[in-house]
Formats: sequence, C-alpha cells, structure tokens
Amino acid sequence: TSVGRGVFAVDAIPAGAVVEIAPVVLLEVAQQPFSQTIRRMVFNWTQTYFALALGCGSIYNHADQPNLRYSRDFARQTIRFTALRDIHPGEQLTISYDQTAAGNQPRERGWFEIHHVEKLDIEAGSPEAPREHTPQRRL
Repeated sequence: TSVGRGVFAVDAIPAGAVVEIAPVVLLEVAQQPFSQTIRRMVFNWTQTYFALALGCGSIYNHADQPNLRYSRDFARQTIRFTALRDIHPGEQLTISYDQTAAGNQPRERGWFEIHHVEKLDIEAGSPEAPREHTPQRRL
C-alpha cells in the first residue's frame, strides 16, 4: 500500500466476525525510546506495557473509518480483531489508531500526535515504498 504493509481480505467477511485473535509480546514502557517503526506497531496495553501483536495484528493500517475494531484480553494476552461491517474481497483491513480502550473512537487528539509518531506517506517508487507484491493472507 502507499503507507507500507497492509492486510487484505481474500474472502467476504461478515460484520461481527472475529478476523483474528493475535497473541501479544509485552514491551516495558520504561525500555523506551523505541524506533519509529516499533512505535507504529505497538498497542497501549497498560501504563507499564505496550503490546506488539503477532500474526497480522501489528500491521493493520489506520483508517479514520476503519472496518475492524480491536479489544484487549489481558488474561490471555491477546488482541481480538472483529469486523465492524461487511468487508468485501480485496478490501484492506484497517483499524483506528485513535480507538479508545472501550472501543470507541475518536479521541480528542489523534494517535500519531499523542505518541509523537510521524505518519508514513510513502510515494510509489520511493526507496521506502514496497517493491514487490506481498501475498494476501487468507483470514
């Protein structure tokens, strides 16, 4: 995609379907500073930890009108991604980085602004743009 990696639906996904339950690796907030790359990939977990979601969890791109929401399961150390609406084959799966802990959005200030992370806006053909097709993952 124009903003880095992305995940796309291979089949239709109905609203309410669980798309993925991703285990997480907890990273201590005190271990900062993390690189910009890592900061774009972690979820707020607690005041002490960030969570790096495995599977596709940490590579879903942001959208102001996402088609997935996520919820944290602290006991199982997983993040569940659920379809907010029907998703069509070929459509990119997106989350809102501005989602609050209760699953609502948006916050007063955007995620990028709160975390001082620069938004990616990669132009096709730039040295940072993906050069080869990333295979679609069947979900």
